[in-house]
Amino acid sequence: MAKLIHTENVLASKAKSIKKIFEHEQSNIVNIQLQAGEGIPAHDSKHPIFIIVRQGGVKFICTDKEYVLYNNDILFMEAAEMHSVEAVSDTDFLVVFLK
Repeated sequence: MAKLIHTENVLASKAKSIKKIFEHEQSNIVNIQLQAGEGIPAHDSKHPIFIIVRQGGVKFICTDKEYVLYNNDILFMEAAEMHSVEAVSDTDFLVVFLK
C-alpha cells in the first residue's frame, strides 16, 4: 500500500531537528536538519544506511575517509561503521535504515 510522507523545513525557525518520519518492518527513515556548524557526535548504526541529501551540505567523518555531500548526493554505509556528522551549510537530509 502506498504512503505519502510529508516533511517540513524547520531550519529557519530552530536549530537541530532529528525526526523519524517513517517506520516499517524492513526500513526506517529519519529526517535530519542541521544549521551550518551543527553536528552529531561519533556513533554507528546496527543496520546498513543510505544518506540522501535533499538540501545544503554535510560532512560525514568516517573511520577511514571524509565525505562531503551536497544536494542530491547519496552515501551508503555498512552497519557498525563509526561516523560523525558536521553541517557544512544549513542542510536537510534523510537517513534510510535497512533492516
